[in-house]
Amino acid sequence: MLLAFSLGIEGGYHIPATGFQNLNTGTRFCIYTVRDVGFVDLTLGLNAAYYTGDNPGYRLSTTGLRLGVQKDNWVISPVLTIGADYISRALGQNSESGFGLAYSIGTALNFHRERLSIHPGIYYDGLTDMKTHAGFIGLKLGIGYEI
Repeated sequence: MLLAFSLGIEGGYHIPATGFQNLNTGTRFCIYTVRDVGFVDLTLGLNAAYYTGDNPGYRLSTTGLRLGVQKDNWVISPVLTIGADYISRALGQNSESGFGLAYSIGTALNFHRERLSIHPGIYYDGLTDMKTHAGFIGLKLGIGYEI
């Protein structure tokens, strides 16, 4: 079928793993679509994340588009995504922003019930500007529906 694809949403929770020692935790939200392209399932997602810091005036947010691969028909699936994020951070009135390379690598458990899929997962979510890098360990829960 030419128009067979899935739509879904994901929500997640991040803790800093490397870099950004002054951050506490973060939340992530993603709207995505999945299309089976033979051996793998291709994912296109619009991601947004928001992080709070030890200092109440410090905040970091990212927004970006990512392309990924996974195996929806496997119970335990590897997940790999790559894309670009617009990163903005601020401390009080001072702020800076720019683009960075974003990537994720992890695993998800796939549960299917007719057209509905639920997939919790654990992953490493990294950001880099090719000179420095930072990353987060994340837990997510996604819900998708096959159109």
